Amino acid sequence: EKSSIAITVEALSRSDYPHALDQAIGSMRSVRGLGVTMANDFEIRTNESLIDSFREIKIAISTGAFIISFMALLTAGVGIMNIMLVSVTERTREIGIRKSVGAPRRSILRQFLLEALFLSLAGGVIGIFTGIAAGNLVALQFNLPPLFPWVWTVVSLIVCSAIGMAFGLFPAWKAAGLNTVDALRPK
Repeated sequence: EKSSIAITVEALSRSDYPHALDQAIGSMRSVRGLGVTMANDFEIRTNESLIDSFREIKIAISTGAFIISFMALLTAGVGIMNIMLVSVTERTREIGIRKSVGAPRRSILRQFLLEALFLSLAGGVIGIFTGIAAGNLVALQFNLPPLFPWVWTVVSLIVCSAIGMAFGLFPAWKAAGLNTVDALRPK
């Protein structure tokens, strides 16, 4: 059975730190009876090593959060594209009527792109407010002040807009490219 003892050593100043560290290591080696050629059988944690550990944890969490966010955004984009494709299919007749009265291709393209943009922004706004509310509830548990991250809110809205436009482009292009006669033909 192993036991663990923690000993804290503090240097009087930054310039004394290397000397204090060497003295602490020497004292531990002496107490444990370690010879000059023997490796340390104890662990030393300095502020720098703790900072490095926290940095590694932060990188791991950030990487995981990025991957999860990327997958969620990709899934949302595919969902928007599917909804828009169904919308184009169900509104084929409407598209045909608009084209028959002279609506240009870009007008139909713009209409469906704006619908995709609206869907993605609506989802983004709901997600932003849900995230901020959840984050602020956690902050309240730790007696921290509530936050409203303006920069990340704007970045999120820009990303949502880009996803809506990117994944709405194919359905909008499909709607704008429908043949007028085929679109008006009864199914």
